[in-house]
Amino acid sequence: MIIGKIVGIAAAALLLAGAGWAQGPYPARQVELILPYAAGGGVDAMGRAFAREASKIAGAPFVLVNRDGAAGMLGFAALANAAPDGYTLVFSPASPLVITPYVVRSMPFKVERIEPVCQVFENVFSIAVRQESPIKSMEDLVARARANPGKLSYGHAGAGTAPHLSVGSIEKTLGIKFNQIPYRGDGPMLPQLLGGELDFGVPAISSIVGKNLRVLAVMSEKRHPGVPDAPILAQLGYPPVEPGLNGVYAAAGTPRAVIDQVQAICQKVVESEDFRKTAQTLQQAPAYLPGAQFKARLERVSRNHAELIPAMNLEKN
Repeated sequence: MIIGKIVGIAAAALLLAGAGWAQGPYPARQVELILPYAAGGGVDAMGRAFAREASKIAGAPFVLVNRDGAAGMLGFAALANAAPDGYTLVFSPASPLVITPYVVRSMPFKVERIEPVCQVFENVFSIAVRQESPIKSMEDLVARARANPGKLSYGHAGAGTAPHLSVGSIEKTLGIKFNQIPYRGDGPMLPQLLGGELDFGVPAISSIVGKNLRVLAVMSEKRHPGVPDAPILAQLGYPPVEPGLNGVYAAAGTPRAVIDQVQAICQKVVESEDFRKTAQTLQQAPAYLPGAQFKARLERVSRNHAELIPAMNLEKN
């Protein structure tokens, strides 16, 4: 009986020790923050600002590592195969989780292997025309589309991207049709829009600062400080669409205590003055959500895309 009590005490001590380890200081060493796209873009700049602030707040280095390729899938695949300990994270748009599974034939990782930790910012897209355009409002744009099905041309950042799917959602809901022209990002699309070769475009607000464009509407739940006079779609009576959702992700199976600590760091970064200044400079919108709300939002967007993308007849790569 005495031996049994000793064994019980020892087991309890081990459990307490394990609990203490799981809830111990985080991070105790360097954290690798994977950004699954090339260096130099807007998301990269936001990721570097996040890493700087996270390092200061956490007291340990968050090191941004670009692992671009396969439209973001390679970076997420690296996370899916990493140890679930919080020392490998991803900072990224949600596209590889909520769009890519429906536009590629095979995925290099299982979406279930990714745990959303927090939303950091929204990359808001717009419906914009050049200043000289005869299209003066969303009402005007929709009326012209109804009168000329498939005739109005618009440019977007590529097939299956968030702006492309956003317009597809509008088309489906309103029963109208545009002539979509894909580009490899906003960069090559904007000269065509400004030159009058396109009737309208769907650029990110971060891409049009200083450009001679009129924004008819923003694709978000609230107005964007970069174009404060531009209404959101819902204000005009049109179906709302989601902006590009960007956040931090961990490997599934990461201890809850670690997830909670990453989430707390995330919130402090988003609320920090330096991070918000960087976001303002880049015309991005900080928008923190904790993991549960972020995950629910991603699941809703993913379900919507599961219905929308087949109806758009996008060819799978």
